[in-house]
Amino acid sequence: MNPRFLPALILLFLSACTVYKEYPIEVYTPGEAPVPSDTRKVAVIYRNFKYPGDTLLHFYRDDSQLMKSQSDPVELDSLLVATCLNKLAASLKNNQSFSEVRILPYHTFKRHTGEELIDLPADLAKQIANASGTDLILSLETFSSFFSGYPVSFGVPKASEVVTVAVWSIYDPQRSLTLERKTMIDTIYWNGYDNKGNYLENYAPPPRLNALHIAAALSGENYAKRFYATWQTVDRMYSVPPLPDFSGAAYYFEEGELGKAIILWKKYSDEKSGKLAINARYNLALAYELKDDLLTAQKWLAASLDLAQKHRSSKDIRMIKAYQKVLEKRIKVLETVEQ
Repeated sequence: MNPRFLPALILLFLSACTVYKEYPIEVYTPGEAPVPSDTRKVAVIYRNFKYPGDTLLHFYRDDSQLMKSQSDPVELDSLLVATCLNKLAASLKNNQSFSEVRILPYHTFKRHTGEELIDLPADLAKQIANASGTDLILSLETFSSFFSGYPVSFGVPKASEVVTVAVWSIYDPQRSLTLERKTMIDTIYWNGYDNKGNYLENYAPPPRLNALHIAAALSGENYAKRFYATWQTVDRMYSVPPLPDFSGAAYYFEEGELGKAIILWKKYSDEKSGKLAINARYNLALAYELKDDLLTAQKWLAASLDLAQKHRSSKDIRMIKAYQKVLEKRIKVLETVEQ
């Protein structure tokens, strides 16, 4: 074999055998809802609006058949809305999003239907705020849900699901502004399996009305999350080329010994290590992100990208640029929080 081709073959082997692993990390996510900083008290209302096609409240799907319930309570809509708004209010209070959350009665607005959902008039918003002594109005404009049941089939156990659609608005009465309109679509599914894919013996999905209330509560809880900061688990990626030092670094990394992993990766971060330096620099960026040193993480990513471009490694370039976008977003979020 011509010795001139040996380095290229080694690089090809290393690239082919490199293992990419996911690693979950916790990231801080502030509330996304555009709430004025001086907001203390909020009113929660239900606009009682329905689109003309929203006529399936008392219907459900049984396998492939559309059925009408004969035993639904007449006030089912108000009961589900109450479940949704109560869960919203409870979540906001538990997370201290506001000093006070006041839910106005279901019949504050009469049922009305139309092709277009218009904003709450500014003068009416001010009246509601003044009467309730609140600074902001959270409005559930319209709410609908639909239950589907699936029988046992080909060994697949009985299952069911509920899909909810909720349109929410935030009104600022003091400034006569509509701050946000957000459509939330949630699906909750019951199939008898746990998160690890194990079937639960003697499992039975909840009855339709119970399932509708569970889904309504989830809808309110999910919207509430827009108003307070949370820690979310996201997956990051790191690479392990087939070298003992990289395997050792991966071990230390998984065990939380970042300092030891960093020492091993830095051994290969110099440009003379060729494409291995791309992996090392990328992994170092992740290590420094976990150390909350995001600026250093950015520097290592930039260095990794620079080398990937020199080697024209399109796969690495895509991976690095995707990570750069995520990291830049995190930095902007933290800068906003610190202001």
